[in-house]
Amino acid sequence: MTSRNTAIIIGGAVGAVLGATAAWAYTQAQQGKLTSGVEANNRLRLQAGAPDYVKIAVALVALVRQVTDLFKPG
Repeated sequence: MTSRNTAIIIGGAVGAVLGATAAWAYTQAQQGKLTSGVEANNRLRLQAGAPDYVKIAVALVALVRQVTDLFKPG
């Protein structure tokens, strides 16, 4: 296996773990907001809007840039 393939596999695994952790943290935060009774039986709904998605996208682009800068040859 080439180093390129290894980097892609490791990056995908790290991304999957980070994504699952973020989803878990989000659901835990939402469950903490629910009260007992009728509200507790409601399903969790994603309450993010377009501006929130833009913020996440910008943060991800910045993160990718930092990682690529980290591995640029000196």
